[in-house]
Amino acid sequence: MLTVSDRLPEHRLTACVSLGANNASRTINHTSHEGTWRLVFVGPMDFTSISPTEIAGGRP
Repeated sequence: MLTVSDRLPEHRLTACVSLGANNASRTINHTSHEGTWRLVFVGPMDFTSISPTEIAGGRP
């Protein structure tokens, strides 16, 4: 289990990076945004009706 200040292992995933329809998601990996803090939110996408843009927008 990772905690605050742990380094992320090598990874490749699709991230919600914007609320715009044309650029809402982008593939990121372990070298994206090198040297900056990142917050990775992982949710059960198969079992929820909430889209990533709703999470980013703070809607209930």
